Amino acid sequence: MLLNLKSKIIFIIACFSFAQVVFAATSVPFCGKINADNINVRADATITSAVICIFPKGKPVEVVSEAYDWYKIRLPKEAPSYLRKDLVECINMDPVTNPGKCLSAKVIKDRINIRLSPSESSWILGKINRLTVVNILSEDRDWYRIQPVYNSFGWVNKKFVNKDLMPPVKSQEPAVVIKDTKPSGQLIIEGKVSPYGIVLWRKATHKLITSEGKVYFLKGNRKSLNSLNYRRVKVTGKLISPANSKYPIIGIDSIEVLN
Repeated sequence: MLLNLKSKIIFIIACFSFAQVVFAATSVPFCGKINADNINVRADATITSAVICIFPKGKPVEVVSEAYDWYKIRLPKEAPSYLRKDLVECINMDPVTNPGKCLSAKVIKDRINIRLSPSESSWILGKINRLTVVNILSEDRDWYRIQPVYNSFGWVNKKFVNKDLMPPVKSQEPAVVIKDTKPSGQLIIEGKVSPYGIVLWRKATHKLITSEGKVYFLKGNRKSLNSLNYRRVKVTGKLISPANSKYPIIGIDSIEVLN
């Protein structure tokens, strides 16, 4: 009986210790700043992994989790990101400056790897699913270089990141505006896309309805938005109408399907 009791105690202590280790590997997301110049953003939490890009001192970063001495961060727009051409369908061609060039494309399969370079053997930076719309920056043989998607990440050593001590800006709808950390006023908002029509003189042909019932008008590629009608999405963009507008207009930078 005593032996069984000791075994149970040892088991409970072991489980508690394991839980502490698991908990230590993650943290609540926060916004920070790089505290030194020429800091490497790497593809994994090790100094031997590939360098994705280099940050200057003062660069803002969005930390999503941590592992040991490293922070996992969301990649900035300047980070290289590639996906195979045969995994997307072009939905927007350049009709003027470079006819035939694809400007944006729709992913046609689920769990597509976003890679650091145009090669199947390069590091994976993130994954995206079918119907996600990506912005095309350039072509490299059988690959497209794209603007980094929301779910693409890199790693920075903790000692090079300071937590931003500025208090968060209060919002009347904190559940809707997920992030508003950039000086440019960039927003990330989730909701369901719905067709609307022409709004004023802007080509805002669709609207985004959040789970709280808030309505935003969307200015973006019409074909891209038509392919996402009635889907739940995450929109990244900038407010291009007065902040106190009844129906704010968002200029879309990127959009991802959530269901």
